[in-house]
Amino acid sequence: MSFERLRARANRVKAECDLGALLQEYGYDVVPDRQREQQFACNLHGADNKPSARLYGHNNTTYCWVCQKTRDPISYVQEIEQVSFKDAIEMLEKKLGLPSLPWSDDLKREVKIEDEIDEINRRHVSYEDERERLRKILDGLTGDRLDEGSEGDLDVQTLLAFWEVFDRIDYGVARENWSEAKGAAGLEKLRLRVMTKLKEAA
Repeated sequence: MSFERLRARANRVKAECDLGALLQEYGYDVVPDRQREQQFACNLHGADNKPSARLYGHNNTTYCWVCQKTRDPISYVQEIEQVSFKDAIEMLEKKLGLPSLPWSDDLKREVKIEDEIDEINRRHVSYEDERERLRKILDGLTGDRLDEGSEGDLDVQTLLAFWEVFDRIDYGVARENWSEAKGAAGLEKLRLRVMTKLKEAA
């Protein structure tokens, strides 16, 4: 399966699945409402009776301050059901009754991704080095946002989106759905996007 087609399927699932409804089915104390934000107790880091996580209805994601992680419908299914990224998409497609996406010619995009991986290998940039470098950048930006009275360099929605991509890549490598070379290429691409956003915000 092509990477671009899988990404298109993932984007469709995230758009179609109401995360509030999904969380409610999994037993979390939230209501399906995309017009509001809700606090709830996250048990993915262990037993928790405090409202450690927040559901952002407008972008269909959550953020847990204990896990320090952004999650979407796919990542919840992955973690709760202990399945791969691809299997989580398939489970949600079946649940939502979504038809198969048509095939398209993604060869040029696939070749571009492979070229990026080859470039990472040529420069001997390890996945762990790239991961640590980007995590420090995102941690710093998140800390600026959380400091009382600080506006930070990027808005919360943008930061959450960056963390979501970071977590997805990290999880993919940890579960061996992605090679470390592909993960390093993905993180480098994300880091460049972060730096571009910072320049635009300056």
